[in-house]
Amino acid sequence: MKKVGCYIHIPFCEKKCYYCDFAAFEGLEAWIDPYIDNLIKEIRLYKENMDLAIDTIYIGGGTPSYIDPLYIEKILREVRGFDTDIKEFSLECNPNSIDSDKLQAYKDLGVTRISLGVQSFDDKVLRNIGRNHNKEIAIRDIKLIKSFGFDLSFDLMLNLPGQDLASVKKDLEMVKRLSPDHVSRYSLILDKGSRFYALDKKGKLDLMEDDLEVDIFSYLVDELDKLGLKRYEISNFARKGKESIHNKKYWNIDDYIAFGLGASGFLSNKRYNNTRNFVKYDKALRQGKFPLVFEEFIDKDEREKEYIIFKLREREGINLREFKEKFTCDFLVKYQDVLEKFEGQDFYKIDDNFYFTKKGMSLSNEFYIEII
Repeated sequence: MKKVGCYIHIPFCEKKCYYCDFAAFEGLEAWIDPYIDNLIKEIRLYKENMDLAIDTIYIGGGTPSYIDPLYIEKILREVRGFDTDIKEFSLECNPNSIDSDKLQAYKDLGVTRISLGVQSFDDKVLRNIGRNHNKEIAIRDIKLIKSFGFDLSFDLMLNLPGQDLASVKKDLEMVKRLSPDHVSRYSLILDKGSRFYALDKKGKLDLMEDDLEVDIFSYLVDELDKLGLKRYEISNFARKGKESIHNKKYWNIDDYIAFGLGASGFLSNKRYNNTRNFVKYDKALRQGKFPLVFEEFIDKDEREKEYIIFKLREREGINLREFKEKFTCDFLVKYQDVLEKFEGQDFYKIDDNFYFTKKGMSLSNEFYIEII
C-alpha cells in the first residue's frame, strides 16, 4: 500500500499578519464548528475512494493552536481510519495561543513536533508585521513547549520592515539560548492579497536592498551551522536527525494527501488544490463532491524538472544513480549544456550527487531558469 504524507489545514487565526496571503481568517469563530464537520466529510470522501497508508501528519494554518484541541482530536479520529504508521506528527502553533492544557492534549494525541511561528525576537519588528505576541511571550511559550518534550522548530523571517543586521543578530542570540531542534528561515515574499503587497505598491514598505539581504542570509547560514543547525534545505536548518520528514516529501516529489480550505495535494502524479472559499467548500461537501478548484496531471517531463528544482533545494542535491533509475536518463549528459554555463564559478559540486555550493544555493534561480 502506498505510504503518503497528510496535510490538514486549519484556516482560523486570532489575528492575520500583514504579510500573510494564506487561506487564513480572523474573526470567524462561528465558522469553526461547521468547518470541522466539513473537514471530516472530506476525509471520509477520500477514505471511500482511495486505499492509502499515512506515515506523516502536518497540521498547518492559519493557527491550529487557536482552536480547541477537541477539534484536533475529532479530525485525527477520522484520519486514523486510514492505515496509519506515523513517523512524524507536526502541529503549527503561534506564541500566545498555547498553554499547558493544550500541550498536554497534543501530547496525548500523538503530536511529536511543534512548529512555532516566532518570526522575530525583536518587539519593534513584531509590531511592524502585525503579530499579537512579543519577545517575552515567545520565550515563555518556547520553554513551555520544551518542558513537554516535543521536537521544536522555530519559523523566523528575514527582510521584514524595520529589520536590520543588529535585529538578526538578536534572533541568533535567542536561537543559541533557546536551542531549538530545527529552524526555518524564510525571506519575506510580497504575495498579492496581503497587506504588505498593497503597501509596497504604494511605496510605503521599507525593506532591505537585495544585496544586503543575500549577505545577511549568508551570514545566518554560517552562524546557524556553528550552533549545530546544519542547512539541509535552502531555508531549513536542523540538528542531526531532526530534519522534517513530512516536508521532505514535498522536496522528493512524494505523494501527500491534503484536506481543508485551500489545501494542495499530490497523489498518483496528479496535483490538486481545494477552494479557498468557505461557502464553496461547504456546498461541494454537502453534495458529496471533492472541493477542488484545480487539478492537473504532471507528466514525466514536468516531474523531472520539478524533481531537479526541489532536490537542489536540499543540501545533498540530486543522487545521480537515483535520478537515472527514476527518469531513465543521465542527468550530467542531458543537462550538459546548462552545467557548462556555470562551470568554474564555484556554483556546484559533483560526486555521487550533483549539488549546489553555498554560492549556488544563493543564486539558484539563475540555474532553474536554464533548466526550465
